[in-house]
Amino acid sequence: MKSYAVRSFLLVLLVSAVGLAGCESQFEPPAALTLQTKSAVEVLPAGARYVGMMNFQALQRNAAFDLFGQEPFSFEKMNDEAGARVQDFLDATGFDPRQDLREIYVAMPAAGPDEKPSLVAYANFDRERLAAYLAENLPDAFETVDYKGVSIHHAREDDHGVAFAVATENMVVAAADVASVEAMLDRLADQGAALKDDAETMRLIALASSGSSAWFVARDVGQEMLRSEHGGEHGERHGGEHGDAHAADVERDMEQIGQAVRDAAFALTMQQDGAEGTFFLTTREGVAASDVADLTRGVVAAMKASPDVDKDRLQLLDRVRVRSEGDEVRVNFFVDNATLSSLR
Repeated sequence: MKSYAVRSFLLVLLVSAVGLAGCESQFEPPAALTLQTKSAVEVLPAGARYVGMMNFQALQRNAAFDLFGQEPFSFEKMNDEAGARVQDFLDATGFDPRQDLREIYVAMPAAGPDEKPSLVAYANFDRERLAAYLAENLPDAFETVDYKGVSIHHAREDDHGVAFAVATENMVVAAADVASVEAMLDRLADQGAALKDDAETMRLIALASSGSSAWFVARDVGQEMLRSEHGGEHGERHGGEHGDAHAADVERDMEQIGQAVRDAAFALTMQQDGAEGTFFLTTREGVAASDVADLTRGVVAAMKASPDVDKDRLQLLDRVRVRSEGDEVRVNFFVDNATLSSLR
C-alpha cells in the first residue's frame, strides 16, 4: 500500500457519500461486539492502523452485490489453468466459498510495501481434507510444522509470504510468516498484546461494526496525508488529468477534510433493496467538527455545480445528510439496487 492510500480512501468514501442518498440518525453509543468480532480482535496484533471486516453471507443477501458470480461458483475472470486449480482445491476439500465462507478480518500495522497484513477468517473447514490436499498436491510449495498441537502450513518460498493455520474448528489465522501465525495462536491462548488492547481502535470498531455487512477503520489518517504532502505527491494531482479547475477545487477541499481528520471509519449494511452506510470521521485536536461538516457540505454543493453532474447524481446529491457532534462528523447514506448495479 502506497503512502497516499489513506488519502485515496478518504476521497473515494467522500465522493461516494455525496453521490448517495442520506438519512439522519441520532449519535448512538458504540454497540456490543459480536462473538466473531470479539474473537478476531483478541487474535489480531496490537498497534494496527488499518482494520477491516467483510461478512460474505450478509453481503450476498443483496442480488446486486454478487461476490461470486452466478451459481454455481464460477471463475470466469480466471484463466483456464488458475480456474481449474482452484476448482480442484474446492472439490478435494469440500469447501464452497458461497456457502462456507462467513467473515474475514484483516489488520495492517501501517501503509507501505514492507507492511504485511494479519488475517482471521471464519468458515466451515474440514481440517483433515485440507491437510491431505496440501500434502498430496502441494508438497513442494507448502511445508507443515507443528506449534503447540496446531499445524501451521507455510509456503516454502519466502517471497510468497503465506502462512496459515486452522486455529479452531471454524477459524483460520494467516500472516506473512510462521512467527506471525505463532503469535496469533499465542494471543488466542491469551498470551501477548492484541488489537483488543487498543482502546480508541476498539471504540471505532464498535461504532462501525454494529449490524454491518462490512466495515473499515483507519487510524491517524490526517498525519498520513500530511506526510504524503511533504513527500511532494500533493501538487501532482491538483490540476487533475485534464487540468479541470473545478475538479481541482473539489479535490483540494476533500484533501483539506482529510488533513483535518485524525481517525476514520466506514460501515456498510446490505439490505434487500440496497445498501445503507455511515462514515465516521474524528477530527484532530484543535479542529472543530462543525467546520469539517461545513466543508463537506461545501464539497457537495460544488459537485452539484459541476458541469459534468448528471440528473440522477444531482438528485442523489440533494439528499445527502452530514452531521457533527463533539469531535465527530457522520455522513449517512442509502443507495438503491439500481445504483449499486451501475457501480459494479
